[in-house]
Amino acid sequence: MDDLKIAQAIERDLQKEELKGLSDAIGKEGNQGDDMGSKQDAKTIVFAIIALVAVFALAFGGFNVYNSITAASVINVDDLHKENLAGDLNNEEGYLYNGFSFVYVDGLWWTEVNKGETLTKIPLHYGAREVEDILITGEISSNFGATPIHIAIDPTVNYNKYYTLALMEMNNNIVQGTKNTIVAACNQNDSVCEDYPVVDCNNPEGKSIIELLVSEETQIELKETCIRISGNGLDLVKAADRLLLQWYHIMN
Repeated sequence: MDDLKIAQAIERDLQKEELKGLSDAIGKEGNQGDDMGSKQDAKTIVFAIIALVAVFALAFGGFNVYNSITAASVINVDDLHKENLAGDLNNEEGYLYNGFSFVYVDGLWWTEVNKGETLTKIPLHYGAREVEDILITGEISSNFGATPIHIAIDPTVNYNKYYTLALMEMNNNIVQGTKNTIVAACNQNDSVCEDYPVVDCNNPEGKSIIELLVSEETQIELKETCIRISGNGLDLVKAADRLLLQWYHIMN
């Protein structure tokens, strides 16, 4: 099962849990239970994320991330883009944004960009219109990407499906926009990160870093060679999508 299918499965699971009181369940996961359970949850999510980044870096290089998607799905998306460009879809089915076509298929907004001779298909949980209000501050150095890109996760986060979903949203898409090496990293020292570099936006030391944080404030901060994505719940996924749309120059 590829990352896209895993992300869709997580989203379906989230929708089911929301009906049963997801916020209460997540609150219990983050704030209750014995210390041993919390530590185990943290280790589980860190190992899963690090493994995901490693697998993603190996498997999805060279713009091949969508090879495992069925031809029927791709044809369906392509046909909808044609209808959208012809003005045959309503706003809930598709729209144009800065000349780019967005169509809604199976719970995801799909768009596409030409990178050289390659047409890159981009599936996101949120389209451009839905992330216009995400605040972006600061400036990124022109040296970003001159070194391997470190994806820095928080090793202290307990099992958080939104955090994982936001990370997979980036993993499904970001390598298509760069030929850089991707490095799994942590943003602070922790026993589960002994074999991985520790980097963050407070002290990038010239490294190219994308740091993912759980925070009540939803925003994207650009600082030197570091990008910090912050948010809570689905707002964190929104922020990740906002970054990706800027990454592909679909949004300014």
